[in-house]
Amino acid sequence: MCPPHTSQRSHQALTLIELLVVVAVIAILAGFLLPALSAAKESARGIACLNNLRQLGQGSWLYADDHEEHFPSFRGWLASRPGDLKTGTLYPYLESEAVYACPTDQIELASKRKTSRIGRATGGRNRTHDRNYSFGMNCGICHSTKVSGFFEPVSTMLFMEGNLGPRDYSGQVGPTEFATRSLAFRHNKEGHLVFADMHVDRWHRAQFDEKAKTKRFWLPTDAAIEGIPARFFRNLE
Repeated sequence: MCPPHTSQRSHQALTLIELLVVVAVIAILAGFLLPALSAAKESARGIACLNNLRQLGQGSWLYADDHEEHFPSFRGWLASRPGDLKTGTLYPYLESEAVYACPTDQIELASKRKTSRIGRATGGRNRTHDRNYSFGMNCGICHSTKVSGFFEPVSTMLFMEGNLGPRDYSGQVGPTEFATRSLAFRHNKEGHLVFADMHVDRWHRAQFDEKAKTKRFWLPTDAAIEGIPARFFRNLE
């Protein structure tokens, strides 16, 4: 017969092994669950981003109702004083600074993460303040803001998640050297846009690259863009 103390040691050793097995199982399960949890959080942030963009579109239509069917100018919609969203022409129709931002973009800005800049903008103005917004207005509608004059509102982008620099306070996107041209693909490799007819969409890179080549995506009419050299639009189909 084994001494009592030997039996106790065997029992303790078995308990430690079982504990290690449980810990290993938990670690394996966590490895499966954490990516799913992370994806779920990003999905929720993506929905919030899409809703914010939709509200920008709705606010622009409310603005147009009060201004003889004209959308706000891309020069003043964001802010007249860089950093203060309440000074923008669109703010009275939104009344919330949170609407201007994508939650995922705000996390990236807070962590000072460097994002990819495919369509890097040069020049422009008001690029000297930390960015607190995520959506750029299409500068291609600058001289054709009347809604009833748009040839294809369903095809012309109004706002999108621009691939904006951390100190880009221009408030604009567009096919010129004054604005960022590319879409930010933050949400499972997709980015969000709202169009002049107020519908919102999610596009992956291939979709955006195809549509961004077309004239109607950027320009609401065929009228010449006053003050902007034609070379900026020469490659648009």
